[in-house]
Amino acid sequence: MDDLGWMGFLALGLIAFGGAVLGGLSGFGAGLIVTPFLVPVVGVKGVVPVMAIAMTFGNLSRAWVYRDQIRPDLILRVLLPTLPGVLAGGLIYDILPRTPLAVLIGLFLLASIPLRRWLDKRKVVPTPAAVIGISFLFGLVAGALPGGGVIVVPLLLGLGLAGGALVGTDAAIGAAVNIAKTLLYGRLDLLDETLLIGGVLVGLCMIPGAYAARWLIARIHLRIHTALIEAMVAFSGLSFLWSAFT
Repeated sequence: MDDLGWMGFLALGLIAFGGAVLGGLSGFGAGLIVTPFLVPVVGVKGVVPVMAIAMTFGNLSRAWVYRDQIRPDLILRVLLPTLPGVLAGGLIYDILPRTPLAVLIGLFLLASIPLRRWLDKRKVVPTPAAVIGISFLFGLVAGALPGGGVIVVPLLLGLGLAGGALVGTDAAIGAAVNIAKTLLYGRLDLLDETLLIGGVLVGLCMIPGAYAARWLIARIHLRIHTALIEAMVAFSGLSFLWSAFT
């Protein structure tokens, strides 16, 4: 990371900005797009802690943009079962060696595309048991892997959220989860000063992306945006598998 140079940091900044724009349009995708470009810089083992810091900034900026539409009652309802899942997922992330971790992240990213489509076709019934189970699963995945938002968004849709309320509430939940992940990774010695600085720099570049997304959200066809994100997520998954076997 110390040898990256200003051109490398500029490229990462632009990637972070672009990822934040795409993520701000739908509530998912930002971290999935940025993640593979960080691997050559921070390594497989450092990428999830760095993205936890970066996505804290990205989610806080999106939450601020949509602050007048956030549902605080739903945030608490989802977070209570999510945080124990984050703890369990973080412990799994800590014990996994580099190569199995890269394979697991790559397979999850590839699986997230059909998983999202399948979840979009199913209406999540927000019973108390469903909220607890899905929220815990979301926390477990988010604690160990990037891109857990693909699980929680259908739950929020089932709870009646849409548009800015969906994006803003999802962002507020994401910010809380990533703060918890950052604290957990620090306690597990997975986060040092260099990774902290890298996460902050990437996160700061994601903040203006939230505002650009709000401007674009009424000017881009949803199908084009979704296809673009899925292509980038597939690339991300393949890049992790490549890094695992080379």
